[in-house]
Amino acid sequence: MNNMSPAPVPPHAGTVDFVSGRTRLYGIVGHPIRQARSPATLTYELRRRGHDALLVPIDIAPYDFDAVFPQLLKVGNLDGLVVTVPHKARAAAHMKRVGPMAAVCRAVSVLGRCRDGWVGEMFDGAGCVTAIESRGVRVGGRRVQLLGGGGAGSAIAAELARKGVSMLRLVEPDRPRGEALVRALRDAYPASHIFLGASDLSDIDILINATPVGMLDPDAAPIDDLAIPASVVVMDAIMDPERTKLLRTAEACGCVCVYGREMLESQVVRACDFLLRAREHSIGDFVFHPDGIS
Repeated sequence: MNNMSPAPVPPHAGTVDFVSGRTRLYGIVGHPIRQARSPATLTYELRRRGHDALLVPIDIAPYDFDAVFPQLLKVGNLDGLVVTVPHKARAAAHMKRVGPMAAVCRAVSVLGRCRDGWVGEMFDGAGCVTAIESRGVRVGGRRVQLLGGGGAGSAIAAELARKGVSMLRLVEPDRPRGEALVRALRDAYPASHIFLGASDLSDIDILINATPVGMLDPDAAPIDDLAIPASVVVMDAIMDPERTKLLRTAEACGCVCVYGREMLESQVVRACDFLLRAREHSIGDFVFHPDGIS
């Protein structure tokens, strides 16, 4: 768990130089939110590009979401949002327009404010696959088992199908949700081989956890297996703790392990591009692409 101490207090109020009345506001919405790393990573990237901007954590409980979220979008100096567990699917319903990956997933991870409303897209899938391939592991043609078909899981599944995996097995305990996602993916990617249900770990090349199991709990894991074949690449989308129980198990088995922070880092540039370009467009002239916008 992240227990970092706050930065030293400046000598007096006038020396605080990272926020003012002109600062443009961004946020990350989720519940819980203390595990989020976007406030640091995206604020850094926005300021590195020369923007007077700040991204802050915003905790909205699920039972308050439909009442609070539409009001949040009315804040005048709010230019964008990152959405995390468990709100990605519900946030999509509040967008005037969504990109192609969000349409397949029916969920959004980044929301940008255009001149005349809000647009959303899903970058979790691209972030996950980029993180894996940055380790020298080609995803296309591989057999993948994906745990979780929620907001992040659906995006990762869509990107894996787009990349041409030879087989994708989705493990989703909510069977109606899992079946709906499999149907949507087969419709969007007719040549894909996508199935609902687990296979033996010896029959896969890549294992990805896109469930919240293990988040803020170092003793929880989404699978019971203590022996993962060393040939399997294991990726866990969880940020905190960094070394989840699943990854510790995989490390002990000699697997290549890909961490949640690597997925986040691979999304930062895409997210900033999206957020900053949204301000320059109206909804009608906004063009979406799998890896960003033009």
